[in-house]
Amino acid sequence: MWRNYGLTILESNIKKMDRVSKEQYRVLQEMRRRGIKVFEQHQLEDCITAKYLCRGYTHDVRLLWSKVKSDIEVRLAEYLGVDLGEIQRF
Repeated sequence: MWRNYGLTILESNIKKMDRVSKEQYRVLQEMRRRGIKVFEQHQLEDCITAKYLCRGYTHDVRLLWSKVKSDIEVRLAEYLGVDLGEIQRF
């Protein structure tokens, strides 16, 4: 019984990972379609910086790790079907 339960969880997680991969592919295709190309990235202690090209112009972006973390938590919760309001934070 436990073996089947473990396989069911594993299969479910593989399907969720497949969904994430498909979404990542879709985003990359949309960036390509819009002419956006990231050509430089740096991970610093407090942020991620990137330089990108969009329609012939170069731009810089800086994302704080705290914002990146919260965005990832929200997105993962959506994929996993978890209600973040029910999670206790320490």
